[in-house]
Amino acid sequence: MGTERKGTMMNELDYTKAQLLFFYIIILLSVDLINPVKIFVHVFPAIYPWHIAALSGACWIYTFIVNMRPLLYYASKIFFHSILSIFFNDIQIVGLSNIPAYGPVIFTSNHANQFMDGLMILCTCQRTISYLIAEKSWNRPIIGHLAWALGAVPVKRAQDNVSKGTGKVMVNSEEVCE
Repeated sequence: MGTERKGTMMNELDYTKAQLLFFYIIILLSVDLINPVKIFVHVFPAIYPWHIAALSGACWIYTFIVNMRPLLYYASKIFFHSILSIFFNDIQIVGLSNIPAYGPVIFTSNHANQFMDGLMILCTCQRTISYLIAEKSWNRPIIGHLAWALGAVPVKRAQDNVSKGTGKVMVNSEEVCE
């Protein structure tokens, strides 16, 4: 039927590209003749190295702010994958090939714990997933922030708007319940 495979965060080609870029930057910065910072400072003597460091720091902060949600999503994915690997020795995924690579998909699960279901799907699925979360949980300090980072959508449920009624209920003609 379906194939069994452990979930990974990025495919091998993307991982290789990231490694090559990292090594390229290390080589560029370690050789004085091709170090872009030293060349730039040599060509423009009015600019000091701390100017370039401040500019690169500002670019780093800007990049982090712009990409904060995806970064938090993948950081959460790595964190929860690590936690789940402590508690579960082996997670077998059956039917992973049936999940389309593009387009809308609705995942449903039949586990008693709503948070474990979401974590299992988060850690084993290649796609970026959005969750529905009760607005009551969305407004809690830690769970709400984590739900925001994971791209959850708050939903107002009917049971969250329940209020205690007033009055009396007659079960039998003689019994009164308040």
